[in-house]
Amino acid sequence: MLTHFHADHIGAAAEIAGWGEVEVLAHRDDAPLIRAQAAGPAPDLADWEKPIYDQVMSQLPPEPVMPPRIDRELEDGDTLSFGDSAVAVAVPGHTPGSVALYLPRHRVLFTGDAVARSPAGHVMCGVFNVNRAQAAASLQRLASFDIEVACFGHGEPLTDGAAAGLQAAAHRLPADTGQHPRDTPENPA
Repeated sequence: MLTHFHADHIGAAAEIAGWGEVEVLAHRDDAPLIRAQAAGPAPDLADWEKPIYDQVMSQLPPEPVMPPRIDRELEDGDTLSFGDSAVAVAVPGHTPGSVALYLPRHRVLFTGDAVARSPAGHVMCGVFNVNRAQAAASLQRLASFDIEVACFGHGEPLTDGAAAGLQAAAHRLPADTGQHPRDTPENPA
């Protein structure tokens, strides 16, 4: 399952898809971007994000990622055949078609880049979002899920107090920006 179109999340998908009976899943809004049929939108960076973004971009390999095939385009609420009926959760904001994965029977949530965990362990809205207001709304939505474990696209999983961690991060969000600089990986709350 590809949570969004960014190279650090689809980099090896084409190779892995060739291993055998592998089904590649992605949200329908990011599917054309993953297939390289269209260019993805640039992030709407806050001033404090710009130096971090520049640093991250300078570390990416110069060669483009091989676009993978996508076997199934997901919609919000689609039930999947693994994880005891996992559910696809649309979480736009980081990208137009960002998607999370919720395993209700196991109370586990894979957030993709909609939510992150700083090196200091603080849960926060993901960074480099194309729409900060949507990203904030997506974090608030995920904070309402009944979870025990949260796994992030960036940062260590939260295995103790995961629901409370997401709720606290959602509570800290200012309505206009989606995230405050105090919640960045370099300056966690």
